[in-house]
This record gives sequence, C-alpha cells and structure tokens, in this order.
Amino acid sequence: MKFMEYTTELVDAVNEWDGKVEGPSEKNRKVNRLRVYKNSFVENFLATSHVLTPGLVFGPFILYGLYESFHGTSAQIMTKLAIFALGIFGFTIIEYVIHRWGFHYKPGKEFNSKVILFLLHGYHHQFPNDKTRLVAPPLMAWPIAFAIGLGYWAMSGPEYFWTLFGGTLAGYLFYDWSHYYTHHARNPKFFYGKMIRKAHMIHHYKLYHLNMGICTPLWDHVLGTSAWTDDLVKEAMEMALELEKVPE
Repeated sequence: MKFMEYTTELVDAVNEWDGKVEGPSEKNRKVNRLRVYKNSFVENFLATSHVLTPGLVFGPFILYGLYESFHGTSAQIMTKLAIFALGIFGFTIIEYVIHRWGFHYKPGKEFNSKVILFLLHGYHHQFPNDKTRLVAPPLMAWPIAFAIGLGYWAMSGPEYFWTLFGGTLAGYLFYDWSHYYTHHARNPKFFYGKMIRKAHMIHHYKLYHLNMGICTPLWDHVLGTSAWTDDLVKEAMEMALELEKVPE
C-alpha cells in the first residue's frame, strides 16, 4: 500500500464528479462522508481533523504572538498590538481570496487535475456535513500556514513576525470554528450566528459562487459577491436541514 494511496470510493467519486464546486450530487446526498486514503494514519491524523485540533496546534503560536506584542517600549507595544489586530483582519482577505479564486476554480477533465480541487474544496461541497473535515485538516492547513509564514518573514523580518503571524493564526482559528459552527449550529441564538449560517447555506445550496466570506460578509459586500433574499434563505435552509438528517 502506498503511503498516500486513494481509496476506490474516492477515485470513483472524483471520476463521477463534473468538476463543478456546487451542491451534492444525488448519489452523495445519501451519505455524509467518504474515506479518502487507504492508509489509516494518513486518513485519521493528516486528512481529517477534530474541531479542537486547530486550537491545539496553532493556539501556542497565537499566544506567543500576543506574548511578543507586550515586549518593548509603550510605543512598540502599541505598534505590535496594532499589527496583531492587522493580522486578524488580514486573514479575512486571505480567506476570501483563497475561497473565491483558489477553491472555486475550474479544473481540467483529467483525474489528477480534478482530484486536487476535489480534495481542496469539492469534497466539502459534495459532503458538507462531514464533521471530520469541516475544520481544515493538517494536510491542508499546515502547508498554507507555512507558506504564509514564509511570506511574513520575508516581509516583516524577525522583529514583527510573531506578532503578525500570531494575529493571522487567530483570524484563521476564528474562521475555522465559524465554519464548523455554520454547519452544526442548527438553531443559532444570536444575530451573528444566524447571519453567517444563512449566508453560508446560500453558498452551499443555491448560489455557489457567491457569499464567499465565512466569518464576515465584508468582502462580499465590497467586491459584489453578496447574495441575500428571504426566498434564497428559505430554500437554502430547507436543503441544509434535509441533508443534516442523513445518518452518519
């Protein structure tokens, strides 16, 4: 068995997939998840994630970024705290850009091209309630974090790196847990929860290339990809509730 060998069910799903990151196919509406890798270590520890895993992995980096922010003169501390906040805000842009132009691009027809997008995001649209992949698994989150970290180091150098990186990871953690919340909080009690759940369900079940922001609708409004009407909300929520009844 190859270390990263795909299961037959994953290969079949990719071959049957039309390459569109849209709603679940009729076949995939009947199940909540697929096994992706034959290797149990890869499947259970690298390709899936418990909802608490991002906090356990990235939490220490976030705390260290805050710790670093409180070192220096008063002026330096204020600057670093502003940079930490900028990192949080900056992630909302990163999230939107990756989701809109990365996760929703049109792949080629060959298997190797389709499988990349399927694993990045197509899988989530086909199996939107697979709770083991609602927060980004290590195979996705760690390389992206490493790439962003390298860019930050080149841009800011060691003086402000941990502050900026820690803030960005805090933004990522808020995004990841917000995304999990949109799929599993069926009856949000507060305005924010209701808003992001309804907007995300429209994205999943009605207008797949709109409502790209998860934790904030800001960039959708700025860039003209916001979609919200009472009819859209009603239809999307009905579909979401129907699929949430599918047994594990």
